[in-house]
Amino acid sequence: MGTVVLQAALLLGSERAIPTELCGEIDATCLGYAKLILGGQHEVVIGEILKSINLIGDCSIEEPQELYRRLNTQLAERFEKHPNLALLLAVALLQSFIQSNFTGPAPTQSAYQILSCSSLQKEQLHQLSVSLLSVLGQPAYDLCDDAIFLVMSLILLEQTSKQTSLFVDIPEELSTVEISAIETPAIVACAHWWRARALLTQLSLLPEPSGPHPIVASSILSSIDLVYAITKELPPHLKSELENQLGISYYLENVKCSLATNTEHLCLPSLIKVQKLTGFQFVLTGARAKRTKYQQEARSGLIILANSSPITVRDQEKDSSFNPESFALESDYLLERPIFQSIGDEPLDEQIVKRPKIDQGSGIDEEKLLPVALRQEDIPIDLRELDPNNQPALANHDNIQLLLRMQVIRQTTPAQNPMVEQELSAIVGRVLYQSGQKNWTLFSRGLWERSLIETTKAKTVERGLLQMQSLVEELGLKIKTRLLPQESEGTQVTNVERLKFVHQVPFVPRWALDAKLAEKYMSLGILKSAVEIYERLSMTCEAALCHAAAGDERTAEEMLIKRIQENPKDARAYSILGDIRQDPDLWVKSWDIGKYVNSKNALARYFYNPPASSGLKKDHSACLKHLNESLRLYPLSFDTWFFYGCVGLECGRIELAAEAFTRCVSLDATHSLAWSNLSAAFMELGKLKEAHSCLSKATSSDSPNNWRIWDNYMLVSIKLNLWPDVLLACRKLVEIRKGKVGEFSIDLPVVEKLVELLVTSEFPSEASARLTHFQSSCMEFICEILPGVVTTNSRCWKQVAKVELWRKRPWASLDCYEKEYRAMSHNPDLEFDEKVWNDSVDTCDDLVSAYESLGEMEGKHGLGSLVCKDWKYKARSTIKSLMSRGKNNWEDSDGWERLVELRNNL
Repeated sequence: MGTVVLQAALLLGSERAIPTELCGEIDATCLGYAKLILGGQHEVVIGEILKSINLIGDCSIEEPQELYRRLNTQLAERFEKHPNLALLLAVALLQSFIQSNFTGPAPTQSAYQILSCSSLQKEQLHQLSVSLLSVLGQPAYDLCDDAIFLVMSLILLEQTSKQTSLFVDIPEELSTVEISAIETPAIVACAHWWRARALLTQLSLLPEPSGPHPIVASSILSSIDLVYAITKELPPHLKSELENQLGISYYLENVKCSLATNTEHLCLPSLIKVQKLTGFQFVLTGARAKRTKYQQEARSGLIILANSSPITVRDQEKDSSFNPESFALESDYLLERPIFQSIGDEPLDEQIVKRPKIDQGSGIDEEKLLPVALRQEDIPIDLRELDPNNQPALANHDNIQLLLRMQVIRQTTPAQNPMVEQELSAIVGRVLYQSGQKNWTLFSRGLWERSLIETTKAKTVERGLLQMQSLVEELGLKIKTRLLPQESEGTQVTNVERLKFVHQVPFVPRWALDAKLAEKYMSLGILKSAVEIYERLSMTCEAALCHAAAGDERTAEEMLIKRIQENPKDARAYSILGDIRQDPDLWVKSWDIGKYVNSKNALARYFYNPPASSGLKKDHSACLKHLNESLRLYPLSFDTWFFYGCVGLECGRIELAAEAFTRCVSLDATHSLAWSNLSAAFMELGKLKEAHSCLSKATSSDSPNNWRIWDNYMLVSIKLNLWPDVLLACRKLVEIRKGKVGEFSIDLPVVEKLVELLVTSEFPSEASARLTHFQSSCMEFICEILPGVVTTNSRCWKQVAKVELWRKRPWASLDCYEKEYRAMSHNPDLEFDEKVWNDSVDTCDDLVSAYESLGEMEGKHGLGSLVCKDWKYKARSTIKSLMSRGKNNWEDSDGWERLVELRNNL
């Protein structure tokens, strides 16, 4: 039990999780090492454990696989019977690597000093380790530090969790990791968890996620059974508390994993669960605020009101008071931060402009990334009482939730959308502007996110760039010349605090920070600084892409050719060069060298739409072949599955398309086009019920106003005789399209069928009887919505008239017949087009019949009133006016004879 408590404390990064009374039950050596790791002394642990092992020795190692075999053999021999010690070493190695590359400050000893390597061995081992960390043609970042530590950590974790190694040739059908809450030993479950962390660290070294690594990491973090497998071996008095803490970390890391593997649409369920576990309350609402120094009246804006559970805040460990420097805006115009005046709706007497009608509903929807309160009464009482300008400190896990939600929004919404930028600013403001001490990692990440927003705006770009530069230098890694003054040694934040939540927030390695800063310099035209950063980072491919995007493809090609000459196994460089030249031979070379997935995707696009200069025709078979090979190696790519399905539909491979779009909706259940295309495949296969179900989900997904989806939904519903769904779709089509095409948004044959179904049912004769849902909805659609859309469509007025008569409103029915006649008779083609003339005669006949049958019925005002007292006079006048318009051209036509007969019958 004591060993499991120790490993749980390491997972949580908290020495407080090790009760004093259990220390006697834990192996003293393991306990000492664990406390050193939790105290940030990773190098001491690594040196102590490895001092008796001659890992490298004096031998010369030439190939990456040779290095792997030696490390694997040496570590297995030493730790085969000591899994706890192996896991402690793996954790120390991983944490040391993360400190060297992600959080800083730079460790006192490098990996090669600890391993007692010569200068020649150091360079050789580093290159071999980087090669081992590369995945499917994507090289790991060349200039990362202590790469051998990550390699050793991954090997140890593979051995401890008894899993197939990802360093050897990867099998085509890789089995995912299965963890049982009952059968999996706690130590193995801990090894799985640390392995997922290490794999995500490895993925952050690559330009983009690829290979089996995202799949393995996702499968480890796919079920809460991982937590239960650990907590089942805990002492009863500790189980509840540690299970809760581990559960919080698990769900946060599950979200982080989804973000890292580009499956961010799977994040929301875990975010909702962790919110409930921590008791976190927050809401996005409107507030009146002043943003400038000379502003007289406050204007509406967005604000996040948030409050942590008192228990969570009380129990969390105290953070250091030292944080990264937050630069002041120092603007002559803008305030440092908005000053809010009120929460909720504006006073009624100030609502001058009539707001658009929206369905506000009641309360707030907590099943959203950002729950929104549209009205003051929708805000929970605890949040309503907060001072918007001085909100209380949040628990660290709640700050992480906000940062993760922010990242999900960034990855699922268009860039630089003004409304999204307002939401992101509100989240950042809540993380940064709170009382009390703040965790270094979370506060610095909040500053970084604020800088990304501010560098897109002219008035705040200066502060944004300075803040980004400061945060890059704050890491204390690989920076020899500082732009900004360095803080004194006494105020440096320890590595313990920097590493505390590093596994719960998305990884941003130091070179990614530098690269983003260079990107911002490029966007502002500060090319010299940007080029200096790229040269320092040795990021040849990224620099080449920037030159290509700026139109300088020649320079981009020269850089890539030089890169390939220096590193002939860089499959990504070959592929990017192929993209610039549109040369399929380079993509084939990229695939042959390193199985680089994007090269297969590029080949698929090439054969799907070959350039005119190639002389080739579209080749669906070749396209599908390349996409299939790409997906076999990386099946988590939504875009590739979607393209695969579209090509399948286009060439008639319907079952293939159905499988592809099924994979799409499993990766992103909110993508309406994927659901719609899946329904199209099911329709081709004759599976109408499945098609209808898919379209139902498509209409409630991310594109609720896509009229084509609603049109398909209506057609499938007609085939299945689901008339309430037909009515819903028909109504939605009118709402969506009436602004652009007016009355042409009405599908008249469908409306006529709906009216037929309605008027053949019984209208309630008693006042107390209720209409069915279909009757009331159809009546509202026909009698209230359609009249506001129809202008010249006489057939539509006829349908409205039928429904009004069914409703026992003959006066309204007669009014619709009159509108039907006017719509037809005012057609300017009446005097030239015989069809229009005959249609006008038909509507005149309808109106005269209506006058005859409805005129003497009881009118709108009850007993004693008539629908139309002088109906005979109006009927004659109608016939007379139409005959006068057609006399010159249609006097001898059949229509004329019908009008004469109508007049004589009166």
